[in-house]
Amino acid sequence: MISGSKAPGCDLLIRRPHRRRRLTAYASVLLCCAAPARTALAAGPIVLLVGPPGSGRTTQAEFLRRDPGMPVIAADDLIAHNPQRFQKYRTPALNGVDPRLDPALNELVEASLRNTDLAKGVVLDGYPASKIQGDFLTALRQKFNLSRSVVIHLNAPDDVVRKRLKGQSRDVEQELKDYHREFDFIRQYFPSADIRPVDGTKEPLEVAKQIRKILQSSQH
Repeated sequence: MISGSKAPGCDLLIRRPHRRRRLTAYASVLLCCAAPARTALAAGPIVLLVGPPGSGRTTQAEFLRRDPGMPVIAADDLIAHNPQRFQKYRTPALNGVDPRLDPALNELVEASLRNTDLAKGVVLDGYPASKIQGDFLTALRQKFNLSRSVVIHLNAPDDVVRKRLKGQSRDVEQELKDYHREFDFIRQYFPSADIRPVDGTKEPLEVAKQIRKILQSSQH
């Protein structure tokens, strides 16, 4: 069961998971209409979660949502709930741009930031993944007076990823290519970024402890 509440003055639905047998994919923010802008000031950091498939990004994003209560904005969620905004889904006959690289994602991320309480910071999962998105995020940081970014790199060797995901109906090789592209982009485009490696092969709770220590140290 998922209960929803609307932000004042718009139809923005914020989904809040109740008790579940497993962790949800992410706390999703669905954009349904343009909402009145409000000043956003993130006292906490902007956390960029980067890692290969099977490294536990979904799990760690949920841990951060629960404690310390950071909102999560995930590119995959925004794409899944707003397919009409992306060229690939509007015109299936055409080989459109990868939705994760589509500039349309910028508007959805901005709208989500406008309608999210950023007092504890925010987790961005899967964004930015291109130079256009990187430029846009830089502009958003200035526009909303956001804190600096901390990149949490959940490191797991490709061979480990292949073993973890063996037998699953997914294109693991393509997902690995997407991951390497995204991480290489962040390293090249943000050479001064605060990139903190975390061993993604450890147990989820141990990984969560490492991330919590990183975020605590980054605030000092």
